[in-house]
Amino acid sequence: MNDNDTTISTLKEKVHQLCLRKGWGVEGVQNPQHVAMAMTVEMSELLEHFQWLNPADVDALMAGRDPERVALIAEEFADVMMYGLQLARTLGIDVTEQVLRKIDIVDHRPPKSYNPKR
Repeated sequence: MNDNDTTISTLKEKVHQLCLRKGWGVEGVQNPQHVAMAMTVEMSELLEHFQWLNPADVDALMAGRDPERVALIAEEFADVMMYGLQLARTLGIDVTEQVLRKIDIVDHRPPKSYNPKR
């Protein structure tokens, strides 16, 4: 399975099946408030891998010259995504519909000026 041949619905179901196997929540459905809070913890763990990187380190990540760090980042990213998919399944959020909706919203916003010295 990879991004090219796996649907979001399939991933939602795989996460749900994991929750069922682990006995997490009632019938594999955890409290969405707790899931959202857990996402922030996982996001913090993801951010730790970027903390204190200099521009050369970031360039190395983007150029594929630091596969070990990318693997650690990927694992934390998966945690964040799994919680997000669980939340979307529980609340009946159509991920594709909402991402496309948000893209449209952002496309129609006026550009913001960027000041890196702020």
